[in-house]
Amino acid sequence: MELLPTPFRALVIGSSGTIGAAFMDLLKANPSCSEVIGIHRHSEFPIDYQNVDSIETCAIALSKAGPFQLIINTIGVLHSANWMPEKKLDDLNPDQLQTLMQINAIGPGLTIKHFSKLLDPAGSVMVTLSAKVGSIEDNRLGGWYSYRASKAALNMLIKTAAIELARTKPHNALIAL
Repeated sequence: MELLPTPFRALVIGSSGTIGAAFMDLLKANPSCSEVIGIHRHSEFPIDYQNVDSIETCAIALSKAGPFQLIINTIGVLHSANWMPEKKLDDLNPDQLQTLMQINAIGPGLTIKHFSKLLDPAGSVMVTLSAKVGSIEDNRLGGWYSYRASKAALNMLIKTAAIELARTKPHNALIAL
């Protein structure tokens, strides 16, 4: 069973970043992809996880362009110019923890909420990039407190939403990549 119909239309969230731009290039080169739209902080319909209202506003603006058979969310952050991943508990600080939760968990969770409405009910896939370091079971090295916690929260949001979508939209798949 194929996950995507042929042809399919795609939306890449976070298309100005390195990973998002790579997905844009791959989809543009894919003959089965009839159209790909990219959005980011400075696109026509901006999305910025530091402004959670922009998530719903962007989804509403793009609803006229839907439905999409593939939505890929590549937005995430590991570090900034001001801080790197924490190596020890003493490095944990509230600003870094809150920022990573906002960008890596809350923003993507709200994106699933608002953008899943743009999925084609006949069959589509929504992919959110996560990270293996968000696995509680696989954490053998410690460190990276804020990043690990934010990705673990994201993984739970995706898992929980996937269970609901399996009941309410059985031809849609929600995937953590």
